[in-house]
This record gives sequence, structure tokens and C-alpha cells, in this order.
Amino acid sequence: MRAHRIQDWLFALLLIVSLAFIGYGFLLKPGSVPYSPYSDIVSYHLAAKEVLFRSIQAGQGLPYWRADQLSGGPAFTSPNALYTYPLHGLFYLFPPAAVMGWTIWLHLVTGACVFYWVGQSLGLSRWPRLLMAVAALFNFKVLMAVYAGWLSVLPSLTFPPLLFAAFFRLVKCPTPKSALALAAVGGLCLHGGQIQLVYYSGLFLVAYALVAFGHSWRAGRYQEMRRTAGWLTASGVLAIGMAAYLLVPLVAEMPLVSRGLASKEFFFSFHSLGWRHLQTFFHPEALGSPLDGSYPGIELWEDVAYFGLFPLLLAFLGGILGWRRSPTRFLVVSFAVSVLISLDTPIVRFLYEFFPGFQTFRLPGRMLFLTACFGIALAGIGLEELLARLRGESGRPWRSVLAAVAMILVIAGEGIFYAYRYLDTIPQADVAPATNYGQLLALDPTLFRVAPVGPYTIPYGWAATQGLQLISGYEPYNLRHYQKYLLLMQLGRNARIEAANWSDFVRVARWDLFDVLNVKYILARKPQDLPPDRFETVAQYQNQPLFVLYSGLHRINVVIYRNKMSLPRIFWVTRVVSAQGEDETIAAIQRHDLRDFAVVQNAERNDEEIPDSPGDRARVIRVSDGNLEVETQNLGDRYLVISEVWHPGWRATLDGRPHSLYRTDLTLMGAWLPAGKHQLVLEFRPLHWHIALGISLISWAVFLIWSAFEFTRTRGVLLHQPLR
Repeated sequence: MRAHRIQDWLFALLLIVSLAFIGYGFLLKPGSVPYSPYSDIVSYHLAAKEVLFRSIQAGQGLPYWRADQLSGGPAFTSPNALYTYPLHGLFYLFPPAAVMGWTIWLHLVTGACVFYWVGQSLGLSRWPRLLMAVAALFNFKVLMAVYAGWLSVLPSLTFPPLLFAAFFRLVKCPTPKSALALAAVGGLCLHGGQIQLVYYSGLFLVAYALVAFGHSWRAGRYQEMRRTAGWLTASGVLAIGMAAYLLVPLVAEMPLVSRGLASKEFFFSFHSLGWRHLQTFFHPEALGSPLDGSYPGIELWEDVAYFGLFPLLLAFLGGILGWRRSPTRFLVVSFAVSVLISLDTPIVRFLYEFFPGFQTFRLPGRMLFLTACFGIALAGIGLEELLARLRGESGRPWRSVLAAVAMILVIAGEGIFYAYRYLDTIPQADVAPATNYGQLLALDPTLFRVAPVGPYTIPYGWAATQGLQLISGYEPYNLRHYQKYLLLMQLGRNARIEAANWSDFVRVARWDLFDVLNVKYILARKPQDLPPDRFETVAQYQNQPLFVLYSGLHRINVVIYRNKMSLPRIFWVTRVVSAQGEDETIAAIQRHDLRDFAVVQNAERNDEEIPDSPGDRARVIRVSDGNLEVETQNLGDRYLVISEVWHPGWRATLDGRPHSLYRTDLTLMGAWLPAGKHQLVLEFRPLHWHIALGISLISWAVFLIWSAFEFTRTRGVLLHQPLR
């Protein structure tokens, strides 16, 4: 039996890999990168992975901070980073553009294997399992996620089906081995970054557990219910513990990010799905396609419900013919409920208002990804029931096999058609090009930042590859106090901020706020009316490459201006003004010129004027993402402004001893330095890092020891069984 199962798995793996090479092999073309005009790969992920690769190659380990955009911000804790996610391991070893296609391909193959295993856990025979695997491999919803460049979403499309299977197994058979399997899968899902679909999956699993407990209660199986609840709790705690080093800093950081200010409009993001979107269950382009601009909502990948016509029909059969199977009823109800939650219905609005955590995640239409998972599982059940009836009626097994093979080939053929229709690649040099302005700025040996005018001058996703540090950027989990600073700099007043993904620079109302950000260059698409006493034109370049999200690759002209009034990354001030809280800080900033004043929040020393000494000096001697080493020499006590974005994760040492850092000018940092020659070292770590890491290390140790014990115990039982 064991040998037969291994043969089945080898055959399935061979089929999956072969079809993956046929359908998606062009993504692996050397020197190319998966591309579409709508791709987050170009606008975000290449840069995020470039930060990782650069840090690893420099021997600095994981990057906790990134400096390429938004004047710096947390990198490791961003759910889009996935720096410790196993299937992104290739980014440690190779340049991101070189392995982007392979990483996507691995997810597609892994997702198909996951569904094959799910089919096995449902008790299905070989051919229904193979159909589920092929349907998952060419699931149009997943294919469109690749089209949109959703590198950080693919993990949450790959492993939640495995979470359901492990959960079902534990409820059915509450043993330590089942609990270990659920903990392992849960920990893996929590490492997948975007946990929206994991959260949605959790809602369905909680409902399943409550129903199962209800059945046990009515049957009087109280001990079994307590045992199941105990193992579920243990596996959940262990899974969360293994991912604590990711989750604890992320949760602690939520009050700092603008995502916490999300409105209901941001929650729906103009994607309120209506009943007409149900047409896409039967044809993916029923409402149009982004390929020719006929789809009115543009983002078809968010709205489409299609996961294959044959799988949909088989799912319908599975729900009817397989109704007596224990998981079928749950799958049918979950399919229907997930559709209702994805649409703009009173159910969604109720959940938004009253259900904990639901409003944290935008675009409830993404529930359709789970709908596709439920549908594919039902399709496997449908084929199982259909084949059983064919075998029973004809008495000739080969007819049922022929029918299964034909269905699998049709699903694969349709999937390959859509893969070649929607997916494409372009040369790596086009998505991470060398630009004239990048080469010019690379000649400047000083430490500086760049301000591109508007979002269509420098693609934010290209800054890291060109070694630039921008004051604007694209980061869904951006810091809200930096957003306030940008608005204050551009509008000259305290404006209300909201959740935003894009942070653009378009104007300046306060040049002093601009200068203290260490902005040395402005880049624009056309000549700007800038103060001549402040700026000089450095160069003008024509025909420079540009990527515009939702529009694609273009060519533009770029004008470079140098800011003659730019302040260095660290500088002394002659006056310190104390403030309590953000509102008082903003009010003080509006009254003072930050080139000479520092507004220090919650400072231990009151307002005071500091005599300037021409001999005092401060210089940066070493800098990298999340690390800054400064050498200073001053005759008296001075206040040093550090033009790095404030975050409570920053720590400082002065001559090897812990030293206090103060939040300065709303979004920067500063420190009091006593007279003398000193070395100030700043280092960033995620919030509660050592505690969170300790919890994860203990959890992993418990998991490994528990696994070893179970393996030894099971092996011992097998060894002592008599031979038959």
C-alpha cells in the first residue's frame, strides 16, 4: 500500500511538473522577468528583494530597514517583504530579476501539489486528485494574480487549502501527530506575509469547529470534544509562536502605520462587486478584459470569479451527488457564503462594522480566491462520484479513466491558452534599467536623498537597483507621522491624513522642511519654476525609461536640479524647542525655521539656545540600511539632528554605552551630545524583537522536540508489530 501511494505521488508530481513546464515554462526564460503593465513586481517587489539581496551579499544579514524610498522605513515587518518565507529562498542567492520567474513557477507547482494532497485527505482516488491538482495549477484566479505581479499574495493562495486539510484531519482524528501537522501548516501560512486569506480561512475553520463541537455535545462525546479543543489550541499557540518574530513587531507597529486610519472607502477601494460579476464564474472575460481595455474596473484579477468551466460544472455535481460525504456540506455552504461575502451585500457591511479584524483588510472581493479553493475541492468530489457511477453502469473501468483523462486535458488546455494569453516576459534590462540620471547621481560621493516630482518621473521600484534614496515611494504599510510631515512640507499646514499606498512629492510650501530631509536633488519631467537662489540645473536627459503602473513602459525627458541649501544627513542646531505630543510639535514647527531650530518631542531639557562653535564637526563614517555610525567633536553640549525617520525601534550607543534618542521635527531623530570627541552608533531593530525572537526560538524547539518524540514513538510501535 505504501509503495502504491509513493508511485501515485511520483506520477502526480511528474504530471504537474510537465504541465507546469508546458504552460508556464516561458516564465523561466533566462534573462527575462514576468511582466505586465499592471505588475507589482516592477513597481514594488524587485526593489524589496533587491534590498534583501544587497544586504545578504554585503554580509549584513536580514535588512530590518530600507532606505530606498520614503526617506527610510521598516523593511522586515512589512507583510510584503517575506524575507524569511521558505519559497523565497532564491532571493538570498541570486539577483531578484534573475529568479523572479522561477519563484512564481515554484508557487504554481507547489499549489498544485497541495491540492493533490487535499484530494488525498478527502479520501478521493487518483484521477479526482489529479484533476484537482491540474485545476489548481491553471486556476484563472491564480493566473491573474501572477499577471498582477502579486508576489506577496501567492503564498496565501498556495497554502490555505493545506490548512483546511490539516484542520479537518485534526477534528476527525485529534492526535498529537495531527496537531503537529496543523501547527506546521499554520506556521507556514503565517510566514506568507499577506494574511488576509489566512484570516478569512480562519473564519470558516472556526465555524467548522463549532459545528463539530455541537455534534459531539449532542452525542455526549464530551471527552473527545475536550481533546479536540485541546489539540486545536496547542497547535494554534505553537503556530503563532513559531511566527511570533514576525507577528509581534507587526502588531506593535500598527499604531504607527497609516493603514490603521483606513476608511470604509479605502476598505472597498472602488471594488464593490455586484451581482453582474457572477457572470465571470462562467467566462472570465464576460465583462471585458484588461488586455484590450474593455474591462471597466481595470483590475480583473480582483473581481473575476472564474476558476475553470469544467471544475465549476464538476463542483455543481459534487455538491449534489456527494452530499452525503462529510466535508461536502461544509464545502458547499462555504462556497455560497464566500460568494455572498465577496459581493457588496449587507452581510459585508455588518462584518465590517461589528466583526473583529474584518475591516483591517481591504477588498472583501478577495474572498473569491477561497471560493475557487472550495470549488476545486468540490470538483474533485464531483469527479469521484461521476466515475463511480460510470464504473457501475458500464462495468468497464477504462471508460471512466478515459473520461477523467479527457477532463484533465481540457482543463490543462484551457489553462495553457489563458497562460499564453495573459502572461508575458520582458528582458531584465527593461525592468531594472541603467539610466543616465542614475549614473550621474552615482558619481556624487555624499549621502543624500532625491525628490522626484510626481509619481511619473522615477519609478519607485527602481530606486533600490539604482542606489537612490527617495523621499516619496510606494509602500502600503507606511508610517503615518512621515505622511504628516510630507503634507506639512507640501501644504504648509496640518492636514488630515488617511490610509494611502502611494506617497508622492508634488510641491513645496516649507523649504526648510525640505532641506532637513537631506534632499540634494530634484528630478522632474519638465523644467520647474524653482527659486534661483536655491537651485541650479545640473543636467537634462532625453529618452529616459519609465514604468507607470497600469500604463506600462514609456520614455520621458528628465531635468536634474541641485539644491544648494540642502542640509547633510546629520547637522547641529543652535536652538532646541521642547514640545509635548504631535499637535504641539506641529504647532511649534509652523512657528520656527527647522534649519536652525529643532523641535524635540518629550525632551528632558527645556527650551534653550545653544552657542554655535565653528570648530564643532559631525560626519557619517559608515551607513547601511538600518545602521548609522557617526563621529562627532564639539566644544560644548550640542544637539545633533539626525535626518533618519523616527521609529521606536531605533537604538543608539555613545562610545559603546546606551544613549537616548529623541523624536525631532515630528518625523526625524536627534540626540544631545556632551563636549568632546564621540562615536554615536544607531541601529534599528523591529519592536520587541528580542522577546518575539525568543518566543519563536522556544516554539521551534518545542516543535522539533515534539516531532522527534512522535517520530521515535511511532517508529517504535512499527518495529514491535509482528510481521505478517
